[in-house]
Amino acid sequence: MKPTFSQRIACACVCAVSIGLSVGGSSLGQSAVAPEEALKRAAANEQKLKAAERDFFYRQDILVQTFGEANSVSAQLHRVSEMTYDSAGNRTEKILEYPPSPLTVPLGVLQPDFKALLGVDLFFLMPDLVPNYTIKFAGRQKIDDLSTYVFDIEPADPKNFPKRDKGDHPFKGKIWIDDQDFEMVKFEGRAVVAKDESSRFPKFECYRENVERNLWLPSLAYARDVLDLKRVDLPIKIEIKYTGYKRIKPGR
Repeated sequence: MKPTFSQRIACACVCAVSIGLSVGGSSLGQSAVAPEEALKRAAANEQKLKAAERDFFYRQDILVQTFGEANSVSAQLHRVSEMTYDSAGNRTEKILEYPPSPLTVPLGVLQPDFKALLGVDLFFLMPDLVPNYTIKFAGRQKIDDLSTYVFDIEPADPKNFPKRDKGDHPFKGKIWIDDQDFEMVKFEGRAVVAKDESSRFPKFECYRENVERNLWLPSLAYARDVLDLKRVDLPIKIEIKYTGYKRIKPGR
């Protein structure tokens, strides 16, 4: 049984309906902010969140498993690290656990992280990239105690989508934006890959947690899918947990 949105956030400290949708018997209140304005604010905040992430210590626990007959685990990749600063004030990743894995070669991943495993940037909804997406308001939805705007999103022109880095891919799926902080609290979908590209990525869902006032950072990313690789269909599970957020200053 999958945990609820609130339970996922707790574990990580430990994404067309109509306006006014009633979920779980409670009425969803209407915000005075129009969907277009909510999206604009969320994109601006995404840039702020990407910068703020670097000010935090946190632990990243990555588990990748593939499956064979009778749904048994056939191979596993497990990597635990901490994002922090060294004595010179440089942002650094401290590897705590990363035993050799047979999955690094078939997945083509030497340094596994969110982008390498799932194909998109952890903070992909940047203001300058929004015009390159087709985004449609899908309605309002309540997720536990959060009232959110829901949008369907896909690249307007996948072939000519701008890339900041070699591993960047556009995102296609749904995003949820809360109506208080106007930040993305959940997104669900997958990376869009060109037909001539060998990389394949699973459909996933990603949740964020409220680590500080007006600040939502990643909590859990989860995928269970079958990758259509060149020579084989590969059942795979990916789970990335982000825990122990603590604001720090460079050099401390």
